[in-house]
Amino acid sequence: MPQRINDYKPVLSLLSTARLASVPAIFNVHTDLEKYGFSLWIQNAAASLYPLVQQLELVLRNSVDKAARTRFGERWWDTISYDTTKDNHDKFINCIRDAERSLLKKWKAKEVARLGLSHPSQITTTPPVFSHDDIIAATTFSTWENVFLEALHTDDNAKKNDFLWPNSLPKALRRLSVIDNKPVEARRKLLNLLKEIRDYRNRLFHHDCIWIKIKTVDKQTAIESIREKINLIEKIITAISPVTNRALTAWGMYENARRICSTAELSIYTNLNYQVPNIATPGLLGQLMLQTNGGKETVPMMLQNEACVFYKLR
Repeated sequence: MPQRINDYKPVLSLLSTARLASVPAIFNVHTDLEKYGFSLWIQNAAASLYPLVQQLELVLRNSVDKAARTRFGERWWDTISYDTTKDNHDKFINCIRDAERSLLKKWKAKEVARLGLSHPSQITTTPPVFSHDDIIAATTFSTWENVFLEALHTDDNAKKNDFLWPNSLPKALRRLSVIDNKPVEARRKLLNLLKEIRDYRNRLFHHDCIWIKIKTVDKQTAIESIREKINLIEKIITAISPVTNRALTAWGMYENARRICSTAELSIYTNLNYQVPNIATPGLLGQLMLQTNGGKETVPMMLQNEACVFYKLR
């Protein structure tokens, strides 16, 4: 049990003290045990967001690629027109080139190891032609943000067949109206939303603070700022692929993230005085289900001197 450890100071000393500095005042955790419990909860909260962020990235990438590939072929990024008068007109294609360079670098590293060479310059074999799927898989999230830039869009009816947008929007984004009823505005708004999620994703993956500090005055507002990101991810996934959104809902992925990113879940890690139910009580499971608040919360308890939880999976 966590209480068996008498001194958490050596444990806390190996964590990021700078990141924990603001925690006591915001989240009302003060003892060393509570602080360590908080650090475990925040890691668990971050972990609950990973599947949603990864699903968003995959669905976005593959939906845009499928729509573009259908119209322009395998190397559609080399076929579509770009408005070179627009700012950042080369950002998307540069992301593709970065993916190709990354693949080449990895191939060279493998060749050096395979042939027992000391430097990539000694390679004499011809590099492979990387497939469409290889290149797409090597792209980063920012690629699929930059694909919505103005340079890939035209309002000129005579040129619309040469540009990716707006003609590909209905296929790439199945429910565009979730963002805006006007396609052009929806694309522009989506670009900003994706930047917001990309920035948050980077913070998440680099173990940075996952609550939004400027919106935070206490633990409730801190956790609400995390839940706002869950809502935003759900909104974007719905706009891209309603069927994927329904699947994630059916599997309880949004519900799971919201359950973990809650004040009730945090208290499980900071207040260890759990209830001790009588397992012989008639209708105990029904009582525990009621305590989940409709499946929104985890119910901690002690059973045979073991800490257990009861929650709705989906």
